[in-house]
Amino acid sequence: MSDTMSYVLKTSANQMLASMRASLRKGEAQARATDVEDSVFLSARLYPDMLPLSRQVQIACDNAARGAARLSGTEIPSFPDVETTFAELMTRCDTALAFVNSVDDTKVDASEHETLQIPLGPQTVPMQGRQYLTTFVLTNMIFHVTMTYALLRHQGVALGKRDFLTGQ
Repeated sequence: MSDTMSYVLKTSANQMLASMRASLRKGEAQARATDVEDSVFLSARLYPDMLPLSRQVQIACDNAARGAARLSGTEIPSFPDVETTFAELMTRCDTALAFVNSVDDTKVDASEHETLQIPLGPQTVPMQGRQYLTTFVLTNMIFHVTMTYALLRHQGVALGKRDFLTGQ
C-alpha cells in the first residue's frame, strides 16, 4: 500500500515548515544576542542575484499552501509578502501550516490522477496531482527551506543537520 497524497503533503509540510520555523527562532535569538537588526539577517543572500532570506521563507510557505489548495480544489490563500521581522516570518509559517492541515484529505487524495493546470511563469503546464505534489510542491518547498537554513548558517546561526531534519 502506498502513502496517500494527503499524508505525504501534510507530513512533509509539517516537518519542513516546522523545521524552518525553529531555525528562524534560532536566528532571532542570534540577532538579539548580537544586537543585530532583523533586517540584516532577513536580507541575507549568498549571491547578489539570489532572493533574500525573507523571500525564501515566503516562497516555502507559499508552495506548501498553494499546493494544498490546488490539490484539494480550494481557493488559494492570499499571503501578502509584508514580513520584515523574524516574528512575522514565524507567524507566516504557522499560518501556512494551519492552512495545509485544514484541507480535506479526501479531496487531496482524489486529485492523484487528475490533470491540474499549473502556472509556471508565463505558461501553464498540465500535471497529474501526484506528479505536481512530488516533483513541484515538495521539491520547491524543500529547496527554499534549505536556502533558509543555509542563509542562517551563513549569518553564523548555530544550526546543524538535526535542526534541519527535526527543528530541535
